[in-house]
Order: sequence, then structure tokens, then C-alpha cells
Amino acid sequence: MIGERIWSWMNERMYTTVFTLALITDFWANWYGYAIMHDWIVLQAFLGMALPFLNLPGVLFFIDMKDLSVRLRLCAVSALAMALGSTLMLLMVRAGIGVGKEL
Repeated sequence: MIGERIWSWMNERMYTTVFTLALITDFWANWYGYAIMHDWIVLQAFLGMALPFLNLPGVLFFIDMKDLSVRLRLCAVSALAMALGSTLMLLMVRAGIGVGKEL
């Protein structure tokens, strides 16, 4: 089954998966906040709907890992990814990408 193959692949690359999804999730969450501030209802709805699905694998890894050192490494990887995700979102807005037009 495709889902099992994807989950197996993500398990083999746990830190890479967590980093990538945390980067995307943080970028996405910051864009979600930006969309709310600017009343972009459709974009906000789409972004909000996708966030829980992007967070799920990282949460499952964290819950499944009983070793505290592994959990700390997952937190460190996530923290680095979130710092980059926020920065990338701000750079996107500064460059005028994905910010819409005033009516």
C-alpha cells in the first residue's frame, strides 16, 4: 500500500522528515497569520485546513520516541526548521510574492 511505503520511507529518514515538515509547517502557519490579518478568507481557510496534516508525522515521531535524547534532537531539528520557515515567509512577503493586491 502506498501509505505504508510513504510512512516507512519517512521513518527511515525521521530527522529529515521532521525538518522538512517543520519548515513547511512554520512557513505555512506564518502565512496563515498573514492571511488572517489581510482578510484573505479563501487562502486562510486552505492554509488552516492543511496545517494539522503537515504536523501529524512530527507529532507521531515525538510521541513514539521514548528516549529523551531523541526527543531533544527532534525538538532541535524542529526549532532550526521553524526559524528558517519564519524567515523564508518574511522574505517572501518582502519580495512581494503571494501578498495579493489592495482593492
